[in-house]
Order: sequence, then C-alpha cells, then structure tokens
Amino acid sequence: MKKLLLPIVLALTVSACAKTPSSIPPVAVSSSEYSNLSCKGLTKEYKDVSAKLEEAEEKQRGKVAGDAIVVFLILIPPSSMAGDYEADVARYKGEKIALERALGKKGCS
Repeated sequence: MKKLLLPIVLALTVSACAKTPSSIPPVAVSSSEYSNLSCKGLTKEYKDVSAKLEEAEEKQRGKVAGDAIVVFLILIPPSSMAGDYEADVARYKGEKIALERALGKKGCS
C-alpha cells in the first residue's frame, strides 16, 4: 500500500499544476461581435488582443515555473490555491481567432 501512495500523491499534485499556455484551448468567441468595426478598428483590436494574450501567456508561464519549483520542494502547487491566468489565456486566444475571422470576412489585409 505504501508503495502505491507516493505515485498517487505525485500524480494528483502534478495534475493540479498550472497548464502551459500552449495546452490551453481557446474559448469560443463569435466574430459577429466585431462586425461593427472597420478594417482599421479590427486591426487595432487585433493588436490589442495579441498584446493582452502575450502578457497573459507570460504570466501563465510564470505560474507554471513557480508550480514546478514549489511542487519539487513541498509537493503543493501554489496555483491550485492562488489561481492562475488560464481563463485569460483562453479568452484572448478565442478573441484573437474571432478577430482573424472578422478580418477575413471584411477582406482586410
């Protein structure tokens, strides 16, 4: 029984760690939310969302690194208690995809 306890605890601990930005799926966002914007407006919004996504991904990578260090030391991932930026990354990924679709529909280059 003791031989099984350590692998189970380790598996549960690792599964509670923060996800890497690349493993976070986007949230579905409709491109119709951006239908009222001009090409110039869409381009500006795309740049803004891309910058926000980059910032959220950087913060999430920090959580992943922090979890790895702390889990190694005390076996408790801090993101499981303090939270992470997964929801932000997913939302900005979805918005970026929706903006790309809106740009394509309007024929913006």
